[in-house]
Amino acid sequence: MKWSRQAFWGLMLIGLLILVGAMNRRAEASWKSWNNEEKPRAIVVFVDMSGSTNLARRTVYRECFEKIYQDLNQGDRIVVGTITGRSFIDFKPAVDVEIPKKSLWLNRIQFERNLTETKEKIQREVDRLLSRKKGTPRTEILNSLNIAETIFHKEKREKILVILSDMIQDSREYDFSSTKITNHYINKVIKYRRKKNLLPNLSGVKVYVAGASGSDSHKYRSIEKFWARYFQIAGADYSHHRYGHTLISFEKKS
Repeated sequence: MKWSRQAFWGLMLIGLLILVGAMNRRAEASWKSWNNEEKPRAIVVFVDMSGSTNLARRTVYRECFEKIYQDLNQGDRIVVGTITGRSFIDFKPAVDVEIPKKSLWLNRIQFERNLTETKEKIQREVDRLLSRKKGTPRTEILNSLNIAETIFHKEKREKILVILSDMIQDSREYDFSSTKITNHYINKVIKYRRKKNLLPNLSGVKVYVAGASGSDSHKYRSIEKFWARYFQIAGADYSHHRYGHTLISFEKKS
């Protein structure tokens, strides 16, 4: 009788351990499924700080950031930097933050607190950036793309580049506002930058542009043509549907 009682409790213990193990595996699988529902992304946002975009920073760019905020998922990394006349020399991100991930070892309240604090930090820094009243005299978009290459270089996450700019390059070398942008001009710029090893590698990077402008429709289209070609040469995932004055859609519906 004594042996039977011990055997009974032994079998009960084994059964309990099997049940707990199964529950843990099921819970872990559930969490992994939730975590992998959206693949984490590295989202780099460049904000044009030139004087010509003062109004856009208060309107169009803010609207774009609202769409980006709504689409942030756990595990995403968001980097926000500026496009100025000294982009490549003085670059320092205003934001470089990873969205918290859910974990088996983190309770819901703590997770939501971390998530709220992170999003508030991002919005606070972005608001500070967009509230600057004085714009810079030049716009170095081309060199900013080389910075994007550096940021994305070791990233294993999906790569997304959002450029909030009128896309009118204004530097010592190139001034799109006063230059007639022809196929010959585009080829000349690409040839020169390739020779100087300045063409960025944006392979696998999905590009969005909002705030694009031009003195008239012809100028607008010629500038877009330049960037379409440049992004293509750089290996980026570019579509004219993601180039425009506003960010009509971001990620989920694009």
